[in-house]
Amino acid sequence: MKDYTGSLHLSAKGSLGEHSVTGSILGDDEIRITNIDDFPINVPPNRHMLFTLHRDMPGIIGNIGSLLGSFNVNIASMQVGRKIVRGDAVMVLSIDDPLPDGILEEILKVSGIRDAYTVTLST
Repeated sequence: MKDYTGSLHLSAKGSLGEHSVTGSILGDDEIRITNIDDFPINVPPNRHMLFTLHRDMPGIIGNIGSLLGSFNVNIASMQVGRKIVRGDAVMVLSIDDPLPDGILEEILKVSGIRDAYTVTLST
């Protein structure tokens, strides 16, 4: 197990609502996103990421994976965080490339998806 060396908490409030992200730094400068809007998660940051807020129900992960595959989007990693069974959950997908035009709108049409957005981290 790597040693914990520090953390960072960011909060933002704007016209689209309030959001927060917490991250931890482990030994050897390994960074992990550990919390998104009070949902526990454990994922390393990646250049291209897709985040969803959805209802925790069967089929969501498969539907999103199939939709991304139909647009030739490769998933590098995936993590889901939830507070309670069958409540709300967040999903974080690390993807190899930016999402093609139009796919975010299709993701938002999937039953149970409440919100979806992408993040591109610069190097």
